[in-house]
Amino acid sequence: MATIYDVAEKAGVSVGTVSRYLNGSGYVGRKSADRIAAAIEELGYSPNRNARSLTTKRSGMIGFVVSDLANPFTAEIARGVQDTADEFGYCALIYNTDGNAHRELRALNTLREHQVDGIIITPPEIPEGNAFLAELIAQGIPVVLLGRDMEPLVTDFVSTDTYLGAVIAVDHLLELGHNRIACICARNAAFSRRRGYMDALTQAGLDVDERLIVETELTRQGGVDAMTQLLKLEDPPSAVFAVNDVTALGAMHHAIRRGVSIPGDISFVGFDDIVLAEYAQPALTSVAQPKLQLGRTAFELLHTRLETSDPIEPRRVILPCELVRRESTAVARTVTSRLQRSSSDE
Repeated sequence: MATIYDVAEKAGVSVGTVSRYLNGSGYVGRKSADRIAAAIEELGYSPNRNARSLTTKRSGMIGFVVSDLANPFTAEIARGVQDTADEFGYCALIYNTDGNAHRELRALNTLREHQVDGIIITPPEIPEGNAFLAELIAQGIPVVLLGRDMEPLVTDFVSTDTYLGAVIAVDHLLELGHNRIACICARNAAFSRRRGYMDALTQAGLDVDERLIVETELTRQGGVDAMTQLLKLEDPPSAVFAVNDVTALGAMHHAIRRGVSIPGDISFVGFDDIVLAEYAQPALTSVAQPKLQLGRTAFELLHTRLETSDPIEPRRVILPCELVRRESTAVARTVTSRLQRSSSDE
């Protein structure tokens, strides 16, 4: 069985360099890292995690708690976390909660019991969850919050400027002449996107029509349900802003099945810019979030805490969004009689 000394000899570096590479505990040059990686693969070397944990007091594992791994947006962030963790010699344990706050509590407790070195998480939405999270931090377990802010900020937080992203999306529709813009949103999530939608309308001198704001599950079926409701209105919207792409795609699918022309009758803008947005028919205009960069930044913040015993003030990192224009938006026109028929036939 190959040892760390065999890897060092094969790679032409010191044992200490190999150790730093495996533990992610210090600088290793790119060329040296490549040689070490090649030597590990060629020799079939597998480090003894138990022995390493006795020496470093670490497990070499981090937890990543997500609410919906089936959502391509979440999956791409998870890829960013795992790829970066792997570069530093860590393994990410991903725990999917399906948006259930009590499962999030169980996930946090389970990860603590398995002595992970740190946790990246979208914080639980119930008070008990925030209290438990604060308890973990008080116990010295490094935690990074991803995508959902907490007040007061008790540890590192990374997200994108989703408020500005929503404003950009609605401004795009306003510039195309739309003045009846619906918002498909959630009851307990994506608050900044809803606020951006409302503020963009207000700043344009338009009243916010509550009938055009539909709360639903942020899933494909949720988009179908929301679009069903919007098409029943006597005066349906000429444009729809959905707070995530999966919901937007569900809404578009239902609208097309009802005989609605996109973007001829209704324009659509989503949020996240998942891979499926580009390949939809028509391709979905969307607000892009840097998903891989979100995952990478979250791990880098966590790694900094793992590598120092000095106190670090909570850090807030906000990455930019940008609008990706595709085929689902166009200049507004009068709602066609066909669209009006489709709404009355529901």
